Amino acid sequence: MTPALLRSRPGTDPTRDELTTQWALAARDGDAHAFEQFVRATRRDVWRFVAHLSGDLHGADDLTQETYLRALTALPGFAARSSARTWLLAIARRVVADRFRS
Repeated sequence: MTPALLRSRPGTDPTRDELTTQWALAARDGDAHAFEQFVRATRRDVWRFVAHLSGDLHGADDLTQETYLRALTALPGFAARSSARTWLLAIARRVVADRFRS
């Protein structure tokens, strides 16, 4: 990881959301290590979110996996208009909604 990914503003430490967004942007640009860091930084939040929305602790793993598959597909269009975490949880919400519809 390059030092530029670790700084958001001179003299400040990036927030968790800023760092996660930087990893998503780097992953969008082809950095596989950044995608791995992005997943590690967000997987617990995604799992808890889909488990809560679905009420299915046993199916939360599958919903989480589907969320990351969709995120990987959508990553080229990620423009950081919101944090990557917000973007990812919106994808997770749609994954759960689609599961209920099927």
